[in-house]
Amino acid sequence: MTPRASRPRRLALLLALALGACGRYADLAQRLDVTARIEGDTWIAAAGPDRAQTRILVVGRPDATGAAPFSFTAADTVTSGGTNASRVTTLQGTWTETGAGATGAATLGVVHTYVLPEEISKNIFGRRGAYRDDTPATRQVTVVRSGDRLVVGGDPELAGTYAPLVQALGTLGTSTPRDATCAFWLADLTVATSEARIIGFNSPGMFQYRDPQTFTGTIAGSVRVSLSGTFSTTTRIEYAGFEDAGGIVLTGPQVTDADAGGSGHLSGVVRFEFAPSAATTITGSIDYGNGANAIQISGGNPSGGAYLTSIDGGASALVSAVQKPAVTIADCLALP
Repeated sequence: MTPRASRPRRLALLLALALGACGRYADLAQRLDVTARIEGDTWIAAAGPDRAQTRILVVGRPDATGAAPFSFTAADTVTSGGTNASRVTTLQGTWTETGAGATGAATLGVVHTYVLPEEISKNIFGRRGAYRDDTPATRQVTVVRSGDRLVVGGDPELAGTYAPLVQALGTLGTSTPRDATCAFWLADLTVATSEARIIGFNSPGMFQYRDPQTFTGTIAGSVRVSLSGTFSTTTRIEYAGFEDAGGIVLTGPQVTDADAGGSGHLSGVVRFEFAPSAATTITGSIDYGNGANAIQISGGNPSGGAYLTSIDGGASALVSAVQKPAVTIADCLALP
């Protein structure tokens, strides 16, 4: 006769059913981290009618066949219903460029597509969260190099006038609250790109990280994700020299304490480092749990509080978690 299941085992079974071990969350069985390091150049562009979308293109060194690894990310800050959230799409694969001189074309062999969807108003239990599609795809773009600019055309989802990121970082200041606000949005850009690759992020799929997992930074470093608890949980996202875009590095923990509905608060301090090509490196920190201004979350999204962003030897600013950003990354970096 089979022994009766223990209470912890029954709870585990209920959790598995709640998290969709079959059906909606079946893709949780896929390998979590498939990111390959890229040694190359990072380009940045602004897009959209309000230039609020930031596009990051990282292209590595070509191999003997002319194919280079690439990563492309389009990130939006979405303000809806009094909540700021990120919507991110990332493509990874190979970039094969043809043509002579400054003008050419590139074929993008997309191997992985990541999506962090905009899921602000839904109950957290109805969300899919961040996911990855491994269906191969091909994109075609035109490429024009003009001075220090890379002009990409042909595909509206990737098109833009790109500037070298390490050069654009040289436009940053350190002495005003606006500078500190810019520092927050630049650091948060890398937070967003990392979240898009954490499968199940902002959904019940985060329960799989009861078994901690480490994800590779596109350029360098790593981010470790772990979760403890059952109905009230603590999620720890720990950056270690994490670099998804060349010149922006994060180190430190972002911690979320939440109930079963995804409501609670953030804490932790993440250090940032911006390394321009021809200027002094800028360092500082983002404090997610600064007393009365600690970030509050509801349904998995920020719902109150402010990010205390401080530049070492410079200014600081409280950046609201719910109000429309006062400046865009395009403004901060004077992007073309």
